[in-house]
Amino acid sequence: MNRVIDDQLAQCWELTHHERELLDEREGDHCANCGMSKRVRMLLWSIKRVVPEIRRLDVLHLNRTNGLTASLESARSLTETVYRPDYPAGEMVDGYANQDMAALTLEDNSFDLVIHSETLEHVHDYQRALSEARRVLKHGGYQVYTIPLLHRRTSRRRIAIDLSGRISHLLPPSFHGNEGEYPVVWEFGGDFLALRKPWIDQIHYDNYWRNPTIFTIIENKS
Repeated sequence: MNRVIDDQLAQCWELTHHERELLDEREGDHCANCGMSKRVRMLLWSIKRVVPEIRRLDVLHLNRTNGLTASLESARSLTETVYRPDYPAGEMVDGYANQDMAALTLEDNSFDLVIHSETLEHVHDYQRALSEARRVLKHGGYQVYTIPLLHRRTSRRRIAIDLSGRISHLLPPSFHGNEGEYPVVWEFGGDFLALRKPWIDQIHYDNYWRNPTIFTIIENKS
Protein backbone atom coordinates (compact mmCIF):
# COMPACT_ATOMS: atom_id res chain seq x y z
CA MET A 1 0.00 0.00 0.00
CA ASN A 2 1.32 3.44 -0.95
CA ARG A 3 1.40 6.30 1.54
CA VAL A 4 -0.47 9.15 -0.12
CA ILE A 5 -1.36 11.44 2.79
CA ASP A 6 1.76 13.56 3.21
CA ASP A 7 2.75 15.30 6.42
CA GLN A 8 1.52 18.71 5.26
CA LEU A 9 -1.95 17.44 4.36
CA ALA A 10 -2.19 15.42 7.58
CA GLN A 11 -1.27 18.50 9.57
CA CYS A 12 -3.69 20.80 7.70
CA TRP A 13 -6.59 18.41 8.24
CA GLU A 14 -5.41 17.71 11.79
CA LEU A 15 -5.57 13.97 11.22
CA THR A 16 -4.93 11.48 13.96
CA HIS A 17 -2.51 8.66 13.16
CA HIS A 18 -5.47 6.29 12.75
CA GLU A 19 -7.38 8.65 10.42
CA ARG A 20 -4.27 9.03 8.30
CA GLU A 21 -3.96 5.26 8.01
CA LEU A 22 -7.61 4.96 6.93
CA LEU A 23 -7.22 7.59 4.22
CA ASP A 24 -3.95 6.06 3.07
CA GLU A 25 -5.77 2.75 2.59
CA ARG A 26 -8.58 4.52 0.72
CA GLU A 27 -6.24 6.19 -1.75
CA GLY A 28 -3.08 4.11 -1.67
CA ASP A 29 -4.31 0.51 -1.84
CA HIS A 30 -4.20 -0.10 -5.60
CA CYS A 31 -5.37 -3.26 -7.33
CA ALA A 32 -2.49 -5.13 -9.00
CA ASN A 33 -4.71 -5.92 -12.02
CA CYS A 34 -6.72 -2.74 -12.71
CA GLY A 35 -4.57 -0.19 -10.89
CA MET A 36 -7.60 1.42 -9.22
CA SER A 37 -7.50 2.64 -5.64
CA LYS A 38 -10.01 1.27 -3.14
CA ARG A 39 -11.99 4.48 -3.46
CA VAL A 40 -12.32 4.12 -7.25
CA ARG A 41 -13.06 0.39 -7.01
CA MET A 42 -15.83 1.22 -4.53
CA LEU A 43 -17.19 3.81 -6.93
CA LEU A 44 -17.24 1.34 -9.82
CA TRP A 45 -18.86 -1.34 -7.66
CA SER A 46 -21.65 1.09 -6.77
CA ILE A 47 -22.17 2.08 -10.39
CA LYS A 48 -22.52 -1.56 -11.43
CA ARG A 49 -24.93 -2.19 -8.58
CA VAL A 50 -27.35 0.67 -9.32
CA VAL A 51 -27.07 0.60 -13.14
CA PRO A 52 -25.95 -2.90 -14.23
CA GLU A 53 -26.76 -2.25 -17.93
CA ILE A 54 -24.48 0.71 -18.56
CA ARG A 55 -24.43 0.09 -22.32
CA ARG A 56 -27.99 1.40 -22.46
CA LEU A 57 -27.19 4.65 -20.67
CA ASP A 58 -26.11 8.19 -21.44
CA VAL A 59 -23.32 8.92 -18.96
CA LEU A 60 -21.76 12.17 -17.76
CA HIS A 61 -18.36 11.70 -16.13
CA LEU A 62 -17.40 15.00 -14.49
CA ASN A 63 -13.71 15.81 -14.08
CA ARG A 64 -12.61 12.33 -15.13
CA THR A 65 -11.75 9.99 -12.29
CA ASN A 66 -8.40 8.34 -12.99
CA GLY A 67 -8.74 4.77 -14.20
CA LEU A 68 -12.52 4.80 -14.56
CA THR A 69 -12.94 5.71 -18.24
CA ALA A 70 -12.28 2.21 -19.60
CA SER A 71 -15.16 0.84 -17.52
CA LEU A 72 -17.56 3.46 -18.90
CA GLU A 73 -16.74 3.28 -22.60
CA SER A 74 -19.47 0.70 -23.28
CA ALA A 75 -22.17 3.27 -22.42
CA ARG A 76 -24.55 4.37 -25.17
CA SER A 77 -22.93 7.78 -24.89
CA LEU A 78 -20.14 9.02 -22.64
CA THR A 79 -19.42 12.70 -22.01
CA GLU A 80 -16.28 13.38 -20.00
CA THR A 81 -15.29 16.81 -18.75
CA VAL A 82 -12.39 18.91 -17.57
CA TYR A 83 -12.48 22.33 -15.97
CA ARG A 84 -10.29 24.91 -17.69
CA PRO A 85 -11.44 28.44 -16.78
CA ASP A 86 -9.01 29.82 -19.39
CA TYR A 87 -11.19 28.27 -22.14
CA PRO A 88 -14.83 29.07 -23.03
CA ALA A 89 -17.43 27.00 -21.20
CA GLY A 90 -18.65 24.06 -23.27
CA GLU A 91 -15.66 24.10 -25.62
CA MET A 92 -13.79 20.84 -26.28
CA VAL A 93 -10.32 20.79 -24.72
CA ASP A 94 -8.08 17.86 -25.69
CA GLY A 95 -11.17 15.77 -26.43
CA TYR A 96 -13.06 16.64 -23.24
CA ALA A 97 -15.92 19.07 -22.67
CA ASN A 98 -14.88 22.13 -20.66
CA GLN A 99 -17.44 22.40 -17.87
CA ASP A 100 -17.71 24.27 -14.60
CA MET A 101 -19.46 21.75 -12.35
CA ALA A 102 -21.44 24.53 -10.67
CA ALA A 103 -22.60 26.03 -13.98
CA LEU A 104 -22.99 23.25 -16.54
CA THR A 105 -23.82 24.26 -20.12
CA LEU A 106 -25.56 20.91 -20.70
CA GLU A 107 -29.28 20.40 -21.37
CA ASP A 108 -31.81 19.46 -18.69
CA ASN A 109 -32.71 15.75 -18.42
CA SER A 110 -29.86 14.60 -20.67
CA PHE A 111 -28.14 11.80 -18.76
CA ASP A 112 -29.07 8.55 -17.05
CA LEU A 113 -25.97 8.60 -14.86
CA VAL A 114 -23.72 11.39 -13.54
CA ILE A 115 -20.43 10.42 -11.89
CA HIS A 116 -17.89 12.51 -10.01
CA SER A 117 -15.24 11.73 -7.43
CA GLU A 118 -13.11 13.88 -5.10
CA THR A 119 -14.32 17.08 -6.76
CA LEU A 120 -16.84 18.76 -4.46
CA GLU A 121 -14.21 19.67 -1.86
CA HIS A 122 -12.65 22.01 -4.45
CA VAL A 123 -15.92 23.74 -5.39
CA HIS A 124 -17.01 26.88 -3.54
CA ASP A 125 -20.75 26.31 -4.04
CA TYR A 126 -20.88 22.53 -3.84
CA GLN A 127 -24.64 22.54 -3.22
CA ARG A 128 -25.13 24.29 -6.54
CA ALA A 129 -22.80 21.79 -8.21
CA LEU A 130 -24.90 18.91 -6.89
CA SER A 131 -28.07 20.67 -8.07
CA GLU A 132 -26.56 21.14 -11.52
CA ALA A 133 -25.74 17.44 -11.73
CA ARG A 134 -29.31 16.70 -10.68
CA ARG A 135 -30.69 19.12 -13.28
CA VAL A 136 -29.01 17.33 -16.20
CA LEU A 137 -30.15 13.91 -14.98
CA LYS A 138 -33.18 12.27 -16.55
CA HIS A 139 -35.99 11.34 -14.18
CA GLY A 140 -35.06 8.05 -12.57
CA GLY A 141 -31.36 8.72 -13.15
CA TYR A 142 -28.56 8.44 -10.61
CA GLN A 143 -25.82 10.72 -9.37
CA VAL A 144 -23.00 8.57 -7.97
CA TYR A 145 -20.04 10.19 -6.26
CA THR A 146 -17.37 10.14 -3.58
CA ILE A 147 -15.97 12.79 -1.27
CA PRO A 148 -13.24 12.71 1.39
CA LEU A 149 -15.15 12.78 4.67
CA LEU A 150 -14.56 12.05 8.34
CA HIS A 151 -17.82 11.18 10.05
CA ARG A 152 -16.92 12.35 13.54
CA ARG A 153 -16.23 15.90 12.36
CA THR A 154 -18.24 18.92 11.30
CA SER A 155 -17.51 20.32 7.84
CA ARG A 156 -15.31 23.37 7.72
CA ARG A 157 -14.41 25.80 4.99
CA ARG A 158 -10.78 26.65 4.24
CA ILE A 159 -11.32 29.25 1.49
CA ALA A 160 -14.02 31.91 1.15
CA ILE A 161 -14.98 33.95 -1.91
CA ASP A 162 -16.93 37.22 -1.92
CA LEU A 163 -19.35 38.62 -4.51
CA SER A 164 -16.51 40.31 -6.37
CA GLY A 165 -14.68 37.00 -6.70
CA ARG A 166 -11.99 37.92 -4.20
CA ILE A 167 -10.64 34.89 -2.36
CA SER A 168 -9.60 34.84 1.29
CA HIS A 169 -8.04 32.00 3.24
CA LEU A 170 -9.90 31.13 6.43
CA LEU A 171 -7.33 28.45 7.25
CA PRO A 172 -3.79 27.83 5.96
CA PRO A 173 -3.81 26.74 2.29
CA SER A 174 -4.20 23.02 1.68
CA PHE A 175 -3.90 21.14 -1.60
CA HIS A 176 -4.73 17.79 -3.11
CA GLY A 177 -2.40 16.68 -5.87
CA ASN A 178 0.68 18.72 -6.69
CA GLU A 179 1.42 21.91 -4.78
CA GLY A 180 -1.06 24.58 -5.85
CA GLU A 181 -2.89 22.23 -8.23
CA TYR A 182 -6.15 21.55 -6.38
CA PRO A 183 -6.77 23.98 -3.52
CA VAL A 184 -9.10 22.56 -0.89
CA VAL A 185 -12.17 24.71 -0.21
CA TRP A 186 -14.09 22.30 2.04
CA GLU A 187 -13.22 19.58 4.52
CA PHE A 188 -16.35 17.48 4.87
CA GLY A 189 -17.73 15.94 8.05
CA GLY A 190 -20.76 13.89 8.97
CA ASP A 191 -23.07 16.91 8.68
CA PHE A 192 -22.67 16.73 4.89
CA LEU A 193 -24.64 13.48 4.84
CA ALA A 194 -27.33 14.98 7.06
CA LEU A 195 -27.59 18.00 4.75
CA ARG A 196 -27.97 15.80 1.66
CA LYS A 197 -30.33 13.32 3.30
CA PRO A 198 -33.41 14.50 1.30
CA TRP A 199 -31.65 13.50 -1.94
CA ILE A 200 -29.51 10.53 -0.90
CA ASP A 201 -30.96 7.21 -2.01
CA GLN A 202 -28.18 4.90 -0.81
CA ILE A 203 -24.72 4.95 0.75
CA HIS A 204 -22.46 2.00 -0.04
CA TYR A 205 -19.57 1.17 2.30
CA ASP A 206 -16.69 -1.19 1.67
CA ASN A 207 -16.68 -2.03 5.40
CA TYR A 208 -17.92 0.77 7.65
CA TRP A 209 -16.60 -0.73 10.88
CA ARG A 210 -13.10 -1.29 9.52
CA ASN A 211 -12.69 1.80 7.35
CA PRO A 212 -15.63 4.25 7.20
CA THR A 213 -13.78 6.56 4.76
CA ILE A 214 -14.33 4.14 1.83
CA PHE A 215 -17.87 4.76 0.61
CA THR A 216 -19.99 5.95 -2.28
CA ILE A 217 -23.02 8.26 -2.20
CA ILE A 218 -25.93 7.57 -4.56
CA GLU A 219 -28.59 10.19 -5.21
CA ASN A 220 -31.66 9.43 -7.33
CA LYS A 221 -33.74 11.88 -9.37
CA SER A 222 -37.25 10.55 -8.86
